[in-house]
Amino acid sequence: MNLTFTLAASFALLSGTAAAQTLPRRAFVGINLQGLNDSIQRRYHLPDQRGILVTGVREQSSAQAAGLLPNDVVRQVDKTPVQDVPQFVGLLKQFKTGDQSTFTLLRNGKTLRKKLTFTAFPAERSPHYTVEYGAVQHAQNRLRTIITRPTHAAGPKVPLVLFIQGVGCYSIDNPLTPDTPERRIIDSLSRHGYATLRVDKTGMGDSQGIPCLQADLRTETGGYRAGLAAARQLPWVDADNVFITGFSIGGVLAPLVAEDVPVKGIVTWGTASRSFIEYLLHNKRNQSTLAGMPYDKINEQQQLYAAVLHLLLTEKQTPEQVLARYPNAGDLLRFPQHYSYMQQWQDLNLAAAWQRLNTRVLALRGAADYISYSEDQQLLVDVVNRAHPGQARFQLLPDVDHGFTRARDMPESLRLSEAPNPAKNFDFVNVIIRWLDETRQQKS
Repeated sequence: MNLTFTLAASFALLSGTAAAQTLPRRAFVGINLQGLNDSIQRRYHLPDQRGILVTGVREQSSAQAAGLLPNDVVRQVDKTPVQDVPQFVGLLKQFKTGDQSTFTLLRNGKTLRKKLTFTAFPAERSPHYTVEYGAVQHAQNRLRTIITRPTHAAGPKVPLVLFIQGVGCYSIDNPLTPDTPERRIIDSLSRHGYATLRVDKTGMGDSQGIPCLQADLRTETGGYRAGLAAARQLPWVDADNVFITGFSIGGVLAPLVAEDVPVKGIVTWGTASRSFIEYLLHNKRNQSTLAGMPYDKINEQQQLYAAVLHLLLTEKQTPEQVLARYPNAGDLLRFPQHYSYMQQWQDLNLAAAWQRLNTRVLALRGAADYISYSEDQQLLVDVVNRAHPGQARFQLLPDVDHGFTRARDMPESLRLSEAPNPAKNFDFVNVIIRWLDETRQQKS
């Protein structure tokens, strides 16, 4: 079944004071945190594993002003016991700038209480671009949009690039961490004269609506569509030179977003183009082989995996129903977003989506990437070129993996995945910028 998505009938892109009134900045707690486990419980002599460990405190944050310190264990927020990281994050989402709360802590075996007054999350700043915080409405969700406009634009109209992130529930609004890959990419695009658009997922960052972990693929795609359609109407945006960059699953969503919002071109990075079950089985076998699993065990695993994926993704059973039949398959049913999101991914006919578009496409993959595969990139290009000859090409880039870590091959990338702060390789950004520049010069 081919999925179709309906853009909300009305939406508004808000900036400046209006945006602040419609979608305020979230409260800035300012702690790095970690869930509790057996090791942490032993190290800090904790009575149980309720709570979260504070691993760092941000400068000028609510937590710093209240006197929280690294190695504190937050056990209670007001009168609510803290169970784990997701529940703690959910508790914090209820607070607005100016609210107060009492945190109950364990510090060196002693119970302390600290009163926090929540300050607003800071704004992103850069010498290379200005930032406009806005919002779009999609269904019941109000989503944060972040538009960067290059400080030194070549003319009154500026080309725009929508940045679609990978799978999972995390915010792309990170003003305090300028060295994240997303910020590095946006910084490079801005220095070369491109405006950028980000849309935070529902329930993440400032976005309001259903929790991200309950949202499905249709909901997420609709948010990107609404954001891009609104940004394309800005008077300073060059509507004839609007692009999408889709990273990982962002490349799966890109042709769906572009179905109703015309774009000049799409760049994908490490994406998939086969059916989701095909991809998952390939990926599981490859990663199990890299991890050194015996081949006979891999075959047993693949047989079980194929069976549970069929029930979950084709028969549309719930994880609970699948586990009732295959109780030892719990590890195989862990996904970074709601299972309905994955079911809708399986329903996609990506070949149909790509061949319907008449736009230029650059498919990129790092040679050390053990999460995506050249087969998918080449298939994507073949689909586009059969329908629209010469519109797409695939380029394999050396010494980089799925998450932009500098690695020579898949085994090294797997080893580095456990290393703290591995070196990154951002050479691919120059490849993207050259392609964007070339595509802008070509007639539609």
